[in-house]
Amino acid sequence: MCVDVDNNGFISKDELNVLFKAANLALPGYRIRELVQEFTKNSDQLTFDEFTNIVHGLKSTEVAKTFRKAINKKEGICNVAGTSEQSGTQHSYSEEEKVAFVNWINKALEKDGDCKHVLPMDPNTNDLFTGMGDGIVLCKMINLSVPDTIDERTINKKKLTPFTIQENLNLALNSASAIGCHVVNIGAEDLKEGRQHLVLGLLWQVIKIGLFADIELSRNEEY
Repeated sequence: MCVDVDNNGFISKDELNVLFKAANLALPGYRIRELVQEFTKNSDQLTFDEFTNIVHGLKSTEVAKTFRKAINKKEGICNVAGTSEQSGTQHSYSEEEKVAFVNWINKALEKDGDCKHVLPMDPNTNDLFTGMGDGIVLCKMINLSVPDTIDERTINKKKLTPFTIQENLNLALNSASAIGCHVVNIGAEDLKEGRQHLVLGLLWQVIKIGLFADIELSRNEEY
């Protein structure tokens, strides 16, 4: 996955928001701004080295404390009822997280003609969840995270039918598992129906794997 999705040599605020979430650092906006001011020379964007310094410099206790506060406040948290096999069970997802992922995908795939039927997504709607329904965007995101995981020729892109959509979704799930995502409780029907917490959870894993692959590559280049 290319962390700098617009290839300008820096990580912008929109990119930074997604990266912190993908790195399991769900920090509030004010804390991110403080970190940017502390670790960088430019308050609007970071170099990749500056970002990795922030990630590795944060203490786990501080992250846990911040996360607990965010959960207790329940700000921007959407509850989804009836989305599990157990009737009445509720799952939650962050509206801010959804917006961050939409912005990320819009930038990363904006020039991909195969995704023009669903892009750009509107972050203020459920476009993200419906846009995963045919499997194409998810396959593309997996290849951004770990290049060449999926042979583009195997993705059904035109004149889609329920059968070819099912093939795409199975391909995406199998490929996600192959790169290290946990997909045991996620099925093709979940993605087709746009079950919010499952879609966000899978996207989070895909982005995180690509992010840390880039961090490891950066480390290796230093030696």
